[in-house]
Amino acid sequence: MTYDRASTPDSPPPKNNSYRPWLMVGLLLAAALVLFLTFRPVSQEEMVADDGEVKSYDPVVYDTSDWQTASQQSQDFEVLKGALSATATSEEALDFYGNKAMRYRFSTPFEPPFYVIESPNLFELVWYYAAPTDDDATKTQSIDFAKRSYRMMSMAGGDVGTKIVEQMLQGAAVSSQTVGGFVLERGACEDYRCQIILRR
Repeated sequence: MTYDRASTPDSPPPKNNSYRPWLMVGLLLAAALVLFLTFRPVSQEEMVADDGEVKSYDPVVYDTSDWQTASQQSQDFEVLKGALSATATSEEALDFYGNKAMRYRFSTPFEPPFYVIESPNLFELVWYYAAPTDDDATKTQSIDFAKRSYRMMSMAGGDVGTKIVEQMLQGAAVSSQTVGGFVLERGACEDYRCQIILRR
């Protein structure tokens, strides 16, 4: 006696493949959703800007030929700070040698740094030294800070003071010079900041 193989009680039930189309549809929908969320159309401006050429950045130019100088000299720290700004916020700090001092900040917390650290015998002036990759607004602020520092140094030491700022802005480090009634401990522009330290 022969039996139909499909009808035997011991044969496994036929596999149900009806879920496969739904699985494929789900995977396609998930892939489409990922593409939709990550796709960002490129604007015409971006296509024009990205022409494959390496972007060049212009360095900051410090043309000191028409910068203002002070009409009179002073060795008073208060007068020198007044040449930098009429207003400042103050806080406790340490001077260049780690002694207790006061910091007078002439820029807001959202602007590049421009401040003085003052202790009984040291006057440290610091301002942001803009990089070629900075935006135009930051470069303009850096030039403005340099102009005010140039004027203050003319007040502290006349032509000697302004010459020091010029040398610093050209990349030279200056030290051990007499500037009016001060000794220049350090004057340099490096690592995105310019620093002048005067000692009484």
